[in-house]
Formats: sequence, structure tokens, C-alpha cells
Amino acid sequence: MQSGPLPAVRNRCKNHNEIDNVKKSPGRRILRAVLLVDESLFVPDDPDFMKRPKKPWEAEFSVSHALRMLGHSVVGIPATLDVAETIARIKAARPDFVFNLVEEMNGRREYDSLLVSILELMEIPCTGASAEALMLSRNKHLAKLLVAEAGVPVPKGVVIAADMKHSLAGLQFPLIVKPVQGDGSEGISAKSYVKDPAVLQRRIAQLIRRSPQLILCEEYVPGREIIVTLSGVRTITIDSICELVFPRKSQIKFATELAKFDARYRERAGIFYRTPTRLPEKVKERVIDFARKAYRALWIESYAKVEFRVGDDQVVFIEANPNSQLSRFAHSTDFISIGYEKFIKKIIRMALERHKRMRRRL
Repeated sequence: MQSGPLPAVRNRCKNHNEIDNVKKSPGRRILRAVLLVDESLFVPDDPDFMKRPKKPWEAEFSVSHALRMLGHSVVGIPATLDVAETIARIKAARPDFVFNLVEEMNGRREYDSLLVSILELMEIPCTGASAEALMLSRNKHLAKLLVAEAGVPVPKGVVIAADMKHSLAGLQFPLIVKPVQGDGSEGISAKSYVKDPAVLQRRIAQLIRRSPQLILCEEYVPGREIIVTLSGVRTITIDSICELVFPRKSQIKFATELAKFDARYRERAGIFYRTPTRLPEKVKERVIDFARKAYRALWIESYAKVEFRVGDDQVVFIEANPNSQLSRFAHSTDFISIGYEKFIKKIIRMALERHKRMRRRL
């Protein structure tokens, strides 16, 4: 294992003494960190994510650099389908904590909680949401049931299975049609917006052919696309409020996968992130209240982005994304105002505190 900040990281700092000063700060405990990442994003010739990334928004490099800025040592490990081998590599690294950046295993988002469950059983501190919170949030229909029970408005919707006859149960068009399982806006495109039953049937058939899974049909909610970043356990902090802004003449006005994650598409379409954004004070208060309620309802207790559709007289929950994007250059969180290293430090502290609570219960 590499110990301490290395020259490759030091060379990326404007002030070469910056990392040394952090490391030598009195009273600072240096910890061993495993950076657990998707297998598809692991770089064999740069396993600890030391070099300059090809894309500046790659979270693995941002987090690795921040951990070293905080004085910790880092070793990167990919999450593979050979779970036993992955766990063996983690144990061999003897980490004080695992910084979890895993979003999928073998292309399946719903498996992101698997390694977290194992690490919890092994009593290894792990950053981010618990396995239970990840499973609840990834199921968009179940998440809405829990959030609605907490008093937060949600869109009216029904779940449709491939082998079952379905009823729209009084839903009003237009609708948004998307997979029940997923992260962010995966599986959502311009075709997800349907205006009549015939188009709905075609869209459902397309999704089922692509992947036989449950489909969620919801009433479309007009309004602004608001993204709230939260963090905390007992005290929940509103870290930033962002807006995904669509031009008036835009063909779509909701968060598709392209709109969220493809910078070139946003540039062509005139879509952009506004961080921070402005909301009328009463609306902002409702957004903050509902974000905290949704966060608690899903037992996240770490950090997350919670998304709403906001109109003149309504604030409607759309989804929650725990373990959300942690690139220093993420557009949907105001890390410049928050302080990136400060946020990473908070994430580590929450993981260690949760670990202590779990051990006290045993």
C-alpha cells in the first residue's frame, strides 16, 4: 500500500507544500483508505488514481486527491463479480475505512448494495448510504410510497409488469414512463414522455424488450427541475440547491439521461445547471422541508441528491440518489461554496460514527 501523499499528487497542487502541511497538522490522524470503484472505471496502470484524469469530472480522481489532501493513504480496488476476491483484496489492505464509489456490478445498478451489505456484516466502516437505504432509493416506486407516507407530495403512478395486464387507474396524460429500478435518470429519454394510450403501449413494449423488468408510469409534473444536495445523520444539512434549466423552446423540459450526463448534448440543446438557483422564499422553505423528510424516510444517513419538480403552487418529489456524484467538478452540487475537502471529510466522519453506533448495538 502507498502511504501518505505521493509526488504525482503533490505535482498537481499549485502550492507544493499544501499536502505536506495537511499531513503535518498536529492532532490529525492518518487513516488507511480503500477506494472501492466500479470495475469498468478501474485503471490498472493507475490503480490508486494518482495521475491526471482524462475527464475532469471523474469522481475517482477527485476523491483520491482529496483523501491525500486530508493526509490519508489510498489504495484503489475494483468491485468485480468475483465478490470473494474483491473482499479478500479489501481485507488485505487493512483499511480504516472503505470509501465507496460503486454504482453498479456487471452493469446492474441494483447490485450496488451487495458489497455494502457484506462490509456491514464484516464490520468494516464504509462511506455512503447503508445497503438498506440504497435498496429503498433504487426502487423508484417503493421510494415514493415511503416518501408519500412521510407527508411529501409524489406523482400519481402505477407499476406495470411484462406478464400482467395493466390498468392506468385513472392516470391523466401526459405520462412519464421509466424503469422501476435505476439510478438518477437512467432509462429516461425524450420518448419517456407520452401523450396518449397508443404511444404508451409502444413505449412499454420497447422497455420490456430491452430489459424485462417492472415499468413505472407516472403523471407528468410540469415545473422547474430542482436538485437538493443534503448530508448528515441526526442533523441534516442542506448543502446546495441546484436547478437543471431548460430553454423555453426546448423539446423536453424534464431530466433525461442525456440532459443530466451529456455536456455536449446540454450545450446543443441550451440546457444548463444553475448552482445555486433562486426560489421564492416560501417555495424554498417547502423544498428544504420536503427534502429533509424524503431523506429521513429513505434512511439515507450519509449524503444524497433529492430531486423535485417545482411549480408556482406545488413541490413534488421525483427521486432520491444516495451516494450521488462526487466529482469536484460536478455541476449539480456547489462544491466551491461547500468546500470539497470539507465535504469529503464529513463523509468519512459520518461513516466512522455509523460504524461506532453499529458496534455498540452488538
